[in-house]
Amino acid sequence: MGVRGRFLLLLGLRWLATGLLMPVALLLPLERSLTIAEIGIAMAAQGIVVIVMEVPSGALADSWGRRPVFIASGVAAIAAYALTLAAQSVLAFALAWGVSGLFRALDSGALESWFVDAENARGAADEVPSALATAGGVISAAIAIGSLLSAGLLYVSPWSAGDSLAVPYVLAIGIVVVQVVAARLLMEPVARTEPTTAAAWRHTLATGVRVAFGRRLRLLTAAMLLCGVAVAGLEMLMPVRLAEFSTDTSAAGSVLGVVSSIAWGLAALGAAVASRVLREVGPGVVAPILAVAEGLGLAVMAIAGGPVALVAGFWLCYLVHTSFGAAYNALVHDRVTEAHRATALSVTSMAFLGSASAGGVALGIAAEELSAAWALAGSAAVMLLAAVLVAGAARQRGVTVQR
Repeated sequence: MGVRGRFLLLLGLRWLATGLLMPVALLLPLERSLTIAEIGIAMAAQGIVVIVMEVPSGALADSWGRRPVFIASGVAAIAAYALTLAAQSVLAFALAWGVSGLFRALDSGALESWFVDAENARGAADEVPSALATAGGVISAAIAIGSLLSAGLLYVSPWSAGDSLAVPYVLAIGIVVVQVVAARLLMEPVARTEPTTAAAWRHTLATGVRVAFGRRLRLLTAAMLLCGVAVAGLEMLMPVRLAEFSTDTSAAGSVLGVVSSIAWGLAALGAAVASRVLREVGPGVVAPILAVAEGLGLAVMAIAGGPVALVAGFWLCYLVHTSFGAAYNALVHDRVTEAHRATALSVTSMAFLGSASAGGVALGIAAEELSAAWALAGSAAVMLLAAVLVAGAARQRGVTVQR
């Protein structure tokens, strides 16, 4: 199996487990008598750990190696899912989500960096943007399949609600075990030219952060800050706007479930198309166009006078967002060497997560004080500004790394 095939297989296993848990992640603690407020408090542990560990874990992947960090992320995922199965209290769920945050931080960038390094090593750097778009399609498809499989398991389960909601976690643990074994067998270790000491890790962390905020990546990092705000608006305000066009909140929720499933399918379709386009056109052209398209999708959602236009805008956003992420990451990879690749990805990921959290708060206030439509209009404006920054970054000269 080639490098690309191994990368996509490992990526599919990683996100299949996540897809399995999406339908039950909130229902299980509710079934175990936690309130929505208590769930929010417990979930905050994940966000805190991710923000604290995101960049240090990227530096660890750069200094220690991609394979051991990716394997460690799988071990952390198994621990998090096992803790969730046993959790019965707010503190126990907070611990489980905290360990899940560690898993997500370790996972961020390690596998993708391994793939890009391997492609560069065999002289196939020009194939990376297309492969990353394909990877986005694999992620979307794996999430959709996992979610549908989880829903099917819940539908046919002969056990009680509490036991049924735990079944996807058991299956997810099994899938991650397979992922860890596969990573051990399929990811070739890369020889390190520098010692993997604590001092080496600190040096990699410091220099990697400087690279991420330096001339080569400054505009791209700023663009990702804006993207985080825009995506927060997309995810948070879609249910609110849909409920505005329905007199039955539960019915709106059912419709949203179907709409979201189709959206993931469109994301996979968009990624497949982008994979072909990126073979002919560079990411510097594709990324700004896709960002503009996502901004227009948000604008349609803002001005929608009914559910049809609202859903159309939502689907447009999903159609292009995964592909935009692939083209964006390709621009990042062009500007860094393997010494700082995972750290750079972690910095942009942290920028996205941090701004999404802050943006969610700001947009929530805007929706309360003005309306959800105005908050979505703000999200659209922010995404269009991100497109301008990405276009500016793509036009920069002397910032790409020679292979």
